[in-house]
Amino acid sequence: MDDNIQGIVLQGIRYGDTSLIVKVFTRNFGLRSYMVKGAFNRNAKNRAALFQNLHLINYIEAGRPNKGTLGYLKDVQLATVYQSIPFVMNKSAILMYISELLTKTITEQEQNEALYDFIVRSLQWLDLVEQDYANFPLFFTLELTRHLGFYPKDNHANGFCFDMMEGSFAHDYPLHPYYFDADSAATLSKMLNTGIEETCRIPLRVSQRRELLDGLITFMRLHAPVMNDFRSHEVLKTVLE
Repeated sequence: MDDNIQGIVLQGIRYGDTSLIVKVFTRNFGLRSYMVKGAFNRNAKNRAALFQNLHLINYIEAGRPNKGTLGYLKDVQLATVYQSIPFVMNKSAILMYISELLTKTITEQEQNEALYDFIVRSLQWLDLVEQDYANFPLFFTLELTRHLGFYPKDNHANGFCFDMMEGSFAHDYPLHPYYFDADSAATLSKMLNTGIEETCRIPLRVSQRRELLDGLITFMRLHAPVMNDFRSHEVLKTVLE
């Protein structure tokens, strides 16, 4: 019997006039790539709309992807139908940000159930919450660093800065420019090892939120070089207040 696969659509790239190449982060098999033939045809069973970024899907593999070759899938269904994300501009901007963040950082074909579950829980929370989610991108970015292996060391003390290169708080400011000052470092320390709701209740001015987001992207660039051409956070900063 065919096994049903749970996946998160990371990216869909149009191929030719009617087909798609889709990257899916699966719960049990890590990152996989598929060819979806005829996705833009009017009567397609696996229509293109199913493969929008960060859609949560269930499907069956009709052909397993191998090194250098694309797989095929069938019986694709939405595992979750978003209730608010497609219709709320700020949430859609957050989704675009998360989509690029994950596309840049999830590059290996390795199983990571903890990361998969974190992404799904976070997206479902964002879809259901009605207010007080402006800090969500900060929470998601910071928590993603945990799964990528460079979560900040929780050693903050009063007056410390945060050294992005070392990934830890420090009494003395570093000679390089990659750090949070004492005020931003204090806010960062409040976010460490906290849940979504607690992080989103931290009161921040728009300027503080933007500074923290810029800094976290810099932190990720230092430890994940694939982030060098990351851009969607600039759009996010203009709409999320």
